Amino acid sequence: MEKIISTPIEGFFIHSKDDLIFDVKGLSHPDNRIISFVRYIPKRFFQQDNLNESKNYLKLYDLKERFLFLQNNFPKYIFKDPKGRGLLQGVLREDLQIIYNPIVRLKEMIKSPKNSLDPLETQALQLATTLKEYSGVKIENIGVSGSILVKLHSERSDIDLIVYGKENGLMIYEAMMEIFENNTQIQRYTNTQLEQLRSNRGQIEQIDLQSFIELETKKQLQGMINKTEFYIRLVLLPDEYYEPYNQTQIIPLGEIEITATVQDDKYSLFTPCVYKITDVELIASEKLYDALPDRIFSLRGRYCDLAKNGEVIHVRGKLEKVEIKREKEYYQLTLGTGKKDFFKKW
Repeated sequence: MEKIISTPIEGFFIHSKDDLIFDVKGLSHPDNRIISFVRYIPKRFFQQDNLNESKNYLKLYDLKERFLFLQNNFPKYIFKDPKGRGLLQGVLREDLQIIYNPIVRLKEMIKSPKNSLDPLETQALQLATTLKEYSGVKIENIGVSGSILVKLHSERSDIDLIVYGKENGLMIYEAMMEIFENNTQIQRYTNTQLEQLRSNRGQIEQIDLQSFIELETKKQLQGMINKTEFYIRLVLLPDEYYEPYNQTQIIPLGEIEITATVQDDKYSLFTPCVYKITDVELIASEKLYDALPDRIFSLRGRYCDLAKNGEVIHVRGKLEKVEIKREKEYYQLTLGTGKKDFFKKW
């Protein structure tokens, strides 16, 4: 667990010397920089219609908006990845001021007097405790991320929990089935709530409502605790996912649309999310390629837990060739980098 505490990975937030707060992405980073995307900016950058004296920071939602803000104010946080991942955001290690650790934050909440926690923190702690009790996973492997982690939440915020480690994640996933059955305070989304979720995610043009509801209804890691939305992210540890940054080269090839059969779904619950696929058929592409993808890959939680072994899927995303030193090269379809990306059942 010391690796998690000392190394910012998925679920962590970081605070730069320019008073910007970023959320960390992925498990593998360059030597000089932590790949992360700006999430909160100080109030001196607020537009007049966003001004709220009770808030010190404004949350940026849309990825395009985040890039635009940095381009106009702090372009040093934008870099073209020399390893082929495209245009990224990240904090140079020399500009790093504070590391926000999800596990440390949850421990602080556990040790705090109960009357010192606000209603959202109380519900987050209740959810984490319930996960521990039903699954047997030690609380040291569970953390709280998102706005609660950086203490910028409001009464309208949702709860974002993190579970670190493959075995811990699988135990939590199994426990959620029992929790939904037996705990009346923790419930799955209703169809009406899923319709709103589709809109909030900006997926209205990507996937029709019926298909969205069919996919999302079966998920085990999201729902409502009382009247608050929650999402549980299962995150592999760096030594459980072999893709070292300095030894991995990604070659982007273009947009592609395929159908395929899921061959191996064991890492589809986690971040990074991976579905190994077979029987791949090309539906559309920008040009003819020498190879088709061996797997579906994404760092976006929305693409986790969507299909099981043997199911046929219809997917659109970016085709990439992945070369890792001393490893066999492979091709993947990456989801979550384009607005036209989608994942459906066929």
